[in-house]
Amino acid sequence: MQTIAIVLVVFALNLTAWPAVTATDSTVTDTAATDVRLRTFLEKDTVPLNKEVVYHVELSWQGTLQRYRILKAGEPVLTNLKLRGSGSSNRFFTDKQGRPHSLKTITYYFTPQGMGMAYIDGVIIQYADAKSGDKESLISQRLGVKIIEAVAGRESRLNAGQLVVFILLALFILLLGYFLYRYSVMRKRAKEEAREVPPTLEELYRQRLKEEVKNGAQRATGRFGVLSKLLRNYLREKFDLPAVSTFSEIENHIPAETVGADLHNKLKALYDRSELSKFAGEEISDTEFQLFYDTVELLLERMTSGSEEG
Repeated sequence: MQTIAIVLVVFALNLTAWPAVTATDSTVTDTAATDVRLRTFLEKDTVPLNKEVVYHVELSWQGTLQRYRILKAGEPVLTNLKLRGSGSSNRFFTDKQGRPHSLKTITYYFTPQGMGMAYIDGVIIQYADAKSGDKESLISQRLGVKIIEAVAGRESRLNAGQLVVFILLALFILLLGYFLYRYSVMRKRAKEEAREVPPTLEELYRQRLKEEVKNGAQRATGRFGVLSKLLRNYLREKFDLPAVSTFSEIENHIPAETVGADLHNKLKALYDRSELSKFAGEEISDTEFQLFYDTVELLLERMTSGSEEG
């Protein structure tokens, strides 16, 4: 009985010597084999439903951090709480007498599951003496925490701010999609309108010029005959004329002031050469043919420009 009384007195003195905390705490001291002290406490004994319960487990002893080695820190049995995570830290300091002290803290973070009381049962800590190799265990007392109604705080404001950002982002995406759709519709419509516009007479004859004359398999004289015929047909359709045979018959329709003096002279030379080739049977060289081909092509380009300006 006397031994038990001494232990109780020492335990009471240790409790009074420990720094006071505002939250619920419990302290267990192992006086049998070592001077390791176990203390557990809550940062707050009343926690809103939308906040976290923070639970600290502290191990302290006199000496260096290497004096004792933590073998196992068990997870507490919970009531109305759920473990979210945990972490640990170490601290070493000396007191006024120059004696070394070590403090190891393990912190648990719990999420409340409902309003009312919640409980954290004892945590078992196993450690070993680095010098002797002896292994010991400590267990903390049960602590309770009251879970109250959730409160609006910074998290709610952040959620509201995020909601506003999401709404603005959604509106931006909708507007962007609308403008892209409008652009696509207008582009498609422009292409359809472009396809609906019939080609001009000059565009048709430029195409025929390439297909029937330039890419023809005949010799230069034969291709020149096709070129001359194509030019006469174009002028007949362009100015609604009867069959055109001489340059004088179309000279008034393509004056030098309209197509340029140089082109006017080249067209006259083409007509004259066509007459010689037709009636005198003179052959056309490749160089001459290319010159006359370029003349007709240039006429079609200038007549197109004149039509657009008009």
